[in-house]
Amino acid sequence: MGFHQTSTHKNGKGSFHQIGLVRGQFGNVPEAKWIPFLQESGFDGWEEASWELDLRRCDTDEGAAAYAKERVELAKKHGLEIFTVATHLQGQVLGDEPSAKTLNFCSGKGEAKAAYKAWRASCKNPPRTDPYFVPEEVGKLIHAEAKKDLEACVRYAGHLSKLQGRKVALPGFVGSPANCWSHWFLFPPLPGEIEGYKLPDVRELSLELLVERFGPVWKMCKEYGVTFDLECHPSERAMGDIESAGDYINYMNKAGFEGTVGFNLDGSHMEWQNVSVIDFIREYPEYIHCAHVKGVWVAREHCRAGRLGGHRNMGHWANGWNFVTAGTARDANSLEDIFIELNRVGFDGAVSIEWEDNDADQLAGAKAALANCRKADLPPSGMKHDEMLKG
Repeated sequence: MGFHQTSTHKNGKGSFHQIGLVRGQFGNVPEAKWIPFLQESGFDGWEEASWELDLRRCDTDEGAAAYAKERVELAKKHGLEIFTVATHLQGQVLGDEPSAKTLNFCSGKGEAKAAYKAWRASCKNPPRTDPYFVPEEVGKLIHAEAKKDLEACVRYAGHLSKLQGRKVALPGFVGSPANCWSHWFLFPPLPGEIEGYKLPDVRELSLELLVERFGPVWKMCKEYGVTFDLECHPSERAMGDIESAGDYINYMNKAGFEGTVGFNLDGSHMEWQNVSVIDFIREYPEYIHCAHVKGVWVAREHCRAGRLGGHRNMGHWANGWNFVTAGTARDANSLEDIFIELNRVGFDGAVSIEWEDNDADQLAGAKAALANCRKADLPPSGMKHDEMLKG
C-alpha cells in the first residue's frame, strides 16, 4: 500500500521525508540565486516550473536526455535533486476551452499569442459580452501548444527518473472541459433535453473530453514510466473534494490509465471547502504519487467576502480564506496529521513546500515552512508501544 518514489527510503537532511520547494511562486528570483538558497537553507530538492524550462529541447528523446543530464548535474552540484516537474499551466490550457485567460499562460515564443495579436491588429475585437473570446483558429493553436509542451515534459521527466533513480511525477491541472466548472452551482438547473432534443450531461462530457485531450500525453507517461497527477482544485474537473475526485479517478481508470493518472496531494484547496485532507489521503492512498505542503488560513466566523471571495483578488484581506506559510499558527491544516497519515498509508517519497503568503517575505517564509515541516515530520514508529510493557 502506498506509492514509493524510490526503491529504498531516502531521508531528508533534517526530516524523515525529503523536503523540496516548488519553484513556481519564485519566478521573480533568478535561478542562479534561488538554487544556492535551497542548498544553504537545507532543502533536499525542488519542483521544476516547466514553463520556465527550454521545453523545445525536449521535443525529441535525445534532446530531453541531454537537457535532463544538464539539470541533474546542476542539482547535484548543490547537493539537491529534482523531485517533480510542474505542468499546471499547460494542463489548464489543454483542458479548458480556449480563452484569453488560457492564452495568457502560453509562451510568447509560440504561435498562439502571435495569431491573437494578428487577429486584433486586423481590427477584430471580442464581443462585449465575452471579453476573453478568442477565434477558433487561435483556440486550436492554444491547445496544440499546450499538448506539445506536455509531451516535452513527459520526455524530460522520464529521463530525470532514469538519471536519479526515482519516479519523477508530473503534478498539474487538467482544467474543466466544456466549461464544466462554471456549472458547479446548479442554478439554473442543467436541462436534460429541450423541445424533445437530448442534451448531454456536461459533467460526463467533461470527463470524455479530458480523455480525448490528455489521452496521448498519458499514453506517453506509460511509455516513459512517469505519472500525471492532478492537484484537485477549484476550476478543475476534480474540485478539491473527495466526491469529484472519485468521479475523475474512476473514469480515468476505466479509460485505461490506472496507475498512470493519479493525484498530487494538496490540502490547502480542501480545508476552506470543509473537506478533510486526512480523509482524502485515506480514500485515495494508492493514487497519491506526489504531495505539496501549502498553508491555508480559513475564517471561522463571519467574513466580508465569504468563502468564494466576493469577486475580490486572491489574497485580499476580506476573503474567507487565504494561503499562508505552512505550519504557522494561522495554518488550518495540521502538518503533523498530514505527515502521519501519509506514513500510515505507506507513501514514501519527497514532499514539496508550495509557499504562498501575501503577508510574509518569500525567502523567510520558505525557511519557516521548512523548519515547520522538519518539526512535524517524525519517522513512523514501526512498533506497538503497549507491547513493550513487559515484566
